[in-house]
Amino acid sequence: MPKAARFYRVGEPLKVEEIAIPELNSNEVLLRIRAASMCHSDVHVTTGLIAVQGPITLGHEIAGDVEEVGPAVRNLRRGDRAVVHFLGPCGVCDHCRRGRSNVCRNINSRPMYGFSADGGYAEYIKVAPDRIVPLAPEVPYEFGATLGCAGITALHAVSSIAEIRLGNKIVVYGTGGVGMYVLQLAKLSGAAVTIAIGRTDEKLQMAQKIGGADATININKEKLRDSVKSLTAGTGVDVVFDFVVNSESVDDSLKILTNSGRLVLVGMGSKPIEVNPKTLTMKEISLSGSFVGSKDELQLLTNLAKTGKLKSVVNKKYHLDQVNEALAALEHGRIVGRACLFP
Repeated sequence: MPKAARFYRVGEPLKVEEIAIPELNSNEVLLRIRAASMCHSDVHVTTGLIAVQGPITLGHEIAGDVEEVGPAVRNLRRGDRAVVHFLGPCGVCDHCRRGRSNVCRNINSRPMYGFSADGGYAEYIKVAPDRIVPLAPEVPYEFGATLGCAGITALHAVSSIAEIRLGNKIVVYGTGGVGMYVLQLAKLSGAAVTIAIGRTDEKLQMAQKIGGADATININKEKLRDSVKSLTAGTGVDVVFDFVVNSESVDDSLKILTNSGRLVLVGMGSKPIEVNPKTLTMKEISLSGSFVGSKDELQLLTNLAKTGKLKSVVNKKYHLDQVNEALAALEHGRIVGRACLFP
């Protein structure tokens, strides 16, 4: 029988166990999973920051081949390569109609793969056909899998929330896999200066090599404010994408933003933070959150990946039986770029 990595309770390792191949209804698709990228949100599940009811198969960054289709499915066939958009928007609420399906009012009314329905840490998954985006043969499965969350999170933050424009100077605070995509997409959107901030030289080197960062700052070794001033001719930056989201990172970000700058919180902080409203008011700084992205954005990304203009950030590969080792490495910051499971 095929295997899956199952979450049961907070604080316990996932259990890799045999599980039956899902049975389809008339309007579902069976996907044979070829790669499942690993997101820090899965660590948030195992540690209790994100509440999920077990038992359930984790993993929401999923790519594979269509194995079987229900009789009512018309637009897919066996052998199609695919990426899963793990959210389940209703498609009819006011947010969905405005193209903001990632903040659908009824987001929990349909399966959210890897959270409320079985996800990708398995050999097979069943999904609704409208959650599937085609993946071109030119794009490796592991690259495609990362686009299902890391990629669309980056694109949504860059294009829809920060609205990066030609000539903007931007900072990525926290150099994980999503940040690597933000650096690339900001540059493709016309950013004139891209700066990566972190504490690990290896990750900062990847930010330059893969992310294309114009400069990096290791805040364990350099004075952040002075370094940013030097890199921006004293003006500061227009946008900071904060993936750390704690009191230190937010305070740092506000200090390096120029007047009318934009602070975009992309990471999911575990504790409340304090912000001096005077700083926001006097400098007209905007503070925004950014959450994942839409299926349309996923389609855009898969097309971009096909052209070669976007580079994969996968840098570590694991077998399904190594899932707990991989999650531990992710939790303790030992993953550079993105890790991927191969069921």
